[in-house]
Amino acid sequence: MKNFNSLQEALQNPQNICIITHKNPDGDAVGSSLALQLGLEKLGHKVTSIVPNDFPSFLKWVPKQSQILRYTDDKEKSDEAINNANLIFTLDFNSFSRCGDVAEQLQKVETDFVMIDHHQQPADYAKYMYSDVEMGSTCEMIYHFFEKMNMLKVLDQDIASCIYLGIMTDTGSFRFPATTNTTHLVVSKL
Repeated sequence: MKNFNSLQEALQNPQNICIITHKNPDGDAVGSSLALQLGLEKLGHKVTSIVPNDFPSFLKWVPKQSQILRYTDDKEKSDEAINNANLIFTLDFNSFSRCGDVAEQLQKVETDFVMIDHHQQPADYAKYMYSDVEMGSTCEMIYHFFEKMNMLKVLDQDIASCIYLGIMTDTGSFRFPATTNTTHLVVSKL
């Protein structure tokens, strides 16, 4: 984790926050975005989650998924949220090139970025970075982020469901090699 002590200080006061994930969002992208959004909202932040395009219908059960803006459908509202953000979290991708048309808007804004991602070779755009290629999912990283930021008290059933979704899908139902004893410990705590 890079610069997370100063991020923790920044999050002590209410912020306008945007959360962006990659194009063609999967369970890990949707789950991590919503878990982080719901957690930050409980701390008093104004949070907008944006996906570059819609996600598959089998993810429409996820708690609060209707709150997510689809950039392809709501470009004006999305751009406004990005432009007004004090802080932008980018989840489950390591380069603006992975977030489709949203990339152009992200390159224009002058605000601090937070990257939370488990893919190799992250780009160097984020002031705050949590990059771990050994992790099986960004959702597991969100749990560890909450832990590091002393935010575990915000966990509720909706947040736990969102985190579980991403862990379960990105680990292939706990079959992929990146599934560790820590993964199972996190799931047991959820």
